Amino acid sequence: MSRLCLIATLSVLIANSAFAQQTSVDTLYTGLKKATSFTVGNDAIYIVEAGAHRVLKLGIDGNLIEKYGNRGSGNYQFDSPMDIATTNGLKLFVSDSGNNRIQVFDKRWQYLSSIKANEQFETTSEITPTYVGVNKFGEVIFYNDGTRSLGKYNEDGAILDQIPLPDEVKEVSGLQVINGSIFVLDTKSELVHKISENGFYESFFKAEKGTAFYYLDENLFLSVNDGLYQYGREGVEKIKLDDGIKIKDLLVIEDEIYILTEKSLLKLRR
Repeated sequence: MSRLCLIATLSVLIANSAFAQQTSVDTLYTGLKKATSFTVGNDAIYIVEAGAHRVLKLGIDGNLIEKYGNRGSGNYQFDSPMDIATTNGLKLFVSDSGNNRIQVFDKRWQYLSSIKANEQFETTSEITPTYVGVNKFGEVIFYNDGTRSLGKYNEDGAILDQIPLPDEVKEVSGLQVINGSIFVLDTKSELVHKISENGFYESFFKAEKGTAFYYLDENLFLSVNDGLYQYGREGVEKIKLDDGIKIKDLLVIEDEIYILTEKSLLKLRR
């Protein structure tokens, strides 16, 4: 589908199909310090708490299981961590931006390795990893803010590729890897770009005032200032949230939507 057709289609859907649905929201955990991202795997929820330079492990019910890390540069320590991804909970990858590395842990939170520029990219320049995703092969793809490119490596930390971003991408504000494609939230252009894992531009979705997104089964979930929108083949559904909820990250599992704010982890049913 061409870009103009895609925009026109979405505009018609918004005009003709959008409706608001009031949804009850359950608070799973609160009291977070500047949380930035989270992931679910191995029957646990892992939250990056950037304000405390650590990762929290919760049960699916929201009960706190463990706190990992503090501020520092050693193993198990973090400096302004930003994102986390998992290979079905077997391995966890944390973008430790302030320390210019990605730390890798197993499901028991045993330290395995760190991905660094000098060791993995054979260059003297440091990496600045921000957003991280994992594909179906267990290969990790991350955005390197310092070089404005995507790094790709396997589960063992061996570099596979460096992927320049297409010119259409003006800013990276979120990333998801799914079904052989990389989805990038671009808040400057107000778009979600779809890119192949080889770096070829495929298509885009409008994301006006979007702050976070999640793509699942041809449905795009997009948070904006006044709520959460679900774009699908049957139209657009607006899920109205309580005033003051500002979404930092979101994830959809079957009929449940998990929402992360800077202070709380919330859950609602679709």
